[in-house]
Amino acid sequence: MRNRLLSGFILFAILASALLVIPVGFTLETHAHNNILAALRRDTASLSTLLANDLSDQSVAVAKKLATTYSRSTGRHVIVVDAAGVVLATERRQVHDRRLLDVSAQVRATAVSGVTARTAFEGPQYYVATPLRDLGDRAASMRDAVLIVTFPVTVVTKAIRGDWQRLATYAALMIAAACLFGLVLSNSMVRPLRRIVAAVDAMGAGQLDARAPPVKSPREMARLAETVNFTAARLIALLEAQRNFVEDASHQLRTPLTALQLHLENLEMVGENSSSDDLASVFVEVDRLNRLVDSLLAMARNEAQPPVLVPVDVTAAVVDRVQFWRPFAEERNVAVTLDVPDSIELLAIDGAVEQILDIFLSNAFDATALEGHIEVSVRASDVSVEIHVTDSGVGLGDDERELALRRFWRGPHNANPGSGLGLAIADQLARLSNGRIELRNSPVRGVDATLVMPVRRRL
Repeated sequence: MRNRLLSGFILFAILASALLVIPVGFTLETHAHNNILAALRRDTASLSTLLANDLSDQSVAVAKKLATTYSRSTGRHVIVVDAAGVVLATERRQVHDRRLLDVSAQVRATAVSGVTARTAFEGPQYYVATPLRDLGDRAASMRDAVLIVTFPVTVVTKAIRGDWQRLATYAALMIAAACLFGLVLSNSMVRPLRRIVAAVDAMGAGQLDARAPPVKSPREMARLAETVNFTAARLIALLEAQRNFVEDASHQLRTPLTALQLHLENLEMVGENSSSDDLASVFVEVDRLNRLVDSLLAMARNEAQPPVLVPVDVTAAVVDRVQFWRPFAEERNVAVTLDVPDSIELLAIDGAVEQILDIFLSNAFDATALEGHIEVSVRASDVSVEIHVTDSGVGLGDDERELALRRFWRGPHNANPGSGLGLAIADQLARLSNGRIELRNSPVRGVDATLVMPVRRRL
């Protein structure tokens, strides 16, 4: 991964450098050519006036001195050509250079400029040629004289080559900086990823307390570290729950199995004299064992399956379960009151609300004496929905309410047979539905079993 990131940075730097340096280089080259021709045009215009004055006064020596001084100070060369030949030249070899003499023949009313091919004295030359005017009474041939100012192309080429070298150096530095930056950035990205991989490897090797170190940036890597740690914590919690589950189940299954074994041994000892009471005891223990196994399987299924939340009409669910339990309430002469608002929807596991209500009502009937009272109500706010099942039983102490949601715990006043898993299953279903179970004190001494669920937000 680091090599790919680094290669990407280098390729990007090379491409960016090429897109920047090459156009700039050609622009500088064109600018240099245009600048030298523009400078030659300006100088030629000035020199043509000065040389015309000197030549009109027949001061060829003065004109030549002026041209020589200009040539030495600027590196540019001057030649004046008339119809009879060369009048003056700052370089002796210019006198016999046919290319320059041919340029003079091209001049008519206006100046011409360009680049000659290789000349006899300094290779290719930039040139500007312009006719000399206002020569007074000079000979007719002199009145057709032409001023040519030249400058070696090699000088400008050398300067352009220096520009290209500087641009290449800049591009190389930019690529080197990109390599350094890419190396630092790729290491900063790969280093936390390697730590996360090391933490995952450690977890896979059995070090369940291993965690990925916190990462501040980049954000995706920080999110990955958080996800790995959350997943690890979740897996450890599941493993711990499984271990506790196995320990608790083994302990709880031992009791009915031991009782069943004792009854069977007694039946074997008495043989044909066994009574129906002995068989009834066996059936009671078998039934208790079946209920315990069913509850354990229900909890295992709930933990194993990912929660899928569906819309639930709370009012309809509460009314339905209360109507289901009314015959049992009438049989025990227990008054059941119902207080629910209009239709309220929330998101929960399919059937979870109904199952939790059944557990609440079953416990309420177990705790409520004959001719007692159970109240079922629903309260809604802007953030949550609360379903209350309040009984008039003996209630629970503070410590007992904390223990009531644990697996296999049964209250000291509960004489009814049971597995002690009902509220644990209800708590599990509530948590998987993003809710919670609360056991509160009832105003009438009993327990107020409450399911608290978040309100379903409408989009």
